[in-house]
Amino acid sequence: MELIKAESLCKSFGNHQVVKNVSFVIPQGEIFGFLGPNGAGKTTTLRLLNGLLFPDSGNIEINGSPLSSENISNVHKISGVVTDTAEFYDYLTGYENINFFGQLFGIDSENLKSRAEYLFNEFDIFNAKDKIVKSYSTGMKKRLKLMRAFLNEPKILYLDEPTSGLDPEGSKLVNEYILKQVSKENITVFLCTHQLKYAQDICSLYGFIDNGSMIAYGTFDELRNKVDDSLYLEIKGKNLDNSGSQFLKLKINNDNDASEIISTVIKNGGIIFEAKQIKIDLEQLYFKIRSLK
Repeated sequence: MELIKAESLCKSFGNHQVVKNVSFVIPQGEIFGFLGPNGAGKTTTLRLLNGLLFPDSGNIEINGSPLSSENISNVHKISGVVTDTAEFYDYLTGYENINFFGQLFGIDSENLKSRAEYLFNEFDIFNAKDKIVKSYSTGMKKRLKLMRAFLNEPKILYLDEPTSGLDPEGSKLVNEYILKQVSKENITVFLCTHQLKYAQDICSLYGFIDNGSMIAYGTFDELRNKVDDSLYLEIKGKNLDNSGSQFLKLKINNDNDASEIISTVIKNGGIIFEAKQIKIDLEQLYFKIRSLK
């Protein structure tokens, strides 16, 4: 099922066109990485999808229904949003903040209490739920933002730079929480970021945007095949071939090729210390595609 569908979206502010004929579909259960530099149009597209803005032209379907001013409340009921700018009340506790926003979502008190306690446990900040948010670390505040987005059990989660301001360890931890909870609750994710390594760690589908225009869309392998289908197997060891090599780098087509090469080396008496497949990473892929446009 196509949970999110965008067709020829355009949006301008004054004489500046920020989004230019952007189209894509996101099937249910995918984690879609919408990638591009700052100012490329990522956040504006996100705001179009969740109804905070409306396009000048083009169409949006959410969960099978056209997005319009008449049904925007239905879209918000099935959506969770994490942005870098949405903050909490510093002198309320974590629980008081979550309780406040849960009431805004219209969650009844009994369900809100059980959902909040469940999420405080899931995001490993249960022991801090009765502390004021001002005392939270940056990483804890990020987790509290994710909790807020998950409160209403959304079908769609919109994430706008959810790891900004975090060190690599903090980013990795937030990634893990997102993946765990999204998998548990079968949520579809629309992720805006310029941090390509972060996106490669969690995304299953990608869209590249540059200067307001969509320049590529697809899975990693589909995008890789457009610019570089080279895949290599690197092997380190002893007596890896007839000349007694300690290192081999061979071009392969797939996993079966790798398995056959490794089996042949071992059968011929070679000793393998390490074997790994080498292919282009997301950052290299992004810049290669961008250079073609």
